[in-house]
Amino acid sequence: MRKKSEIISFREALEIFLKEKKWDKKIEGYQIITNWKAIVGEELANSTQPIKIENTVLWLKVKSNVWANELNWRKGEIIEKINREVQKTLVTEVIFKVQPTSFKPNI
Repeated sequence: MRKKSEIISFREALEIFLKEKKWDKKIEGYQIITNWKAIVGEELANSTQPIKIENTVLWLKVKSNVWANELNWRKGEIIEKINREVQKTLVTEVIFKVQPTSFKPNI
């Protein structure tokens, strides 16, 4: 615990604030969504869209049942890539939602 008179850096103050508000995990989740193509590669990014990360579950929109089946086999690989990117365990499970009519590939 810090004394009230102790001076800390702006970065440290911001990190404390974000953790207190529990926004730090949301920000990490947005980073994953924003950098999706760089994290999982072009092939997966063109067939999937991250929807949200809730608790430690990543929700992915998938363009077909075939891709959902394929990705179910590759869950561990996807989870590992995401957690490596943020350098901690952010995702422990992936849930696929097949939505071919509303699917728009990443450009």
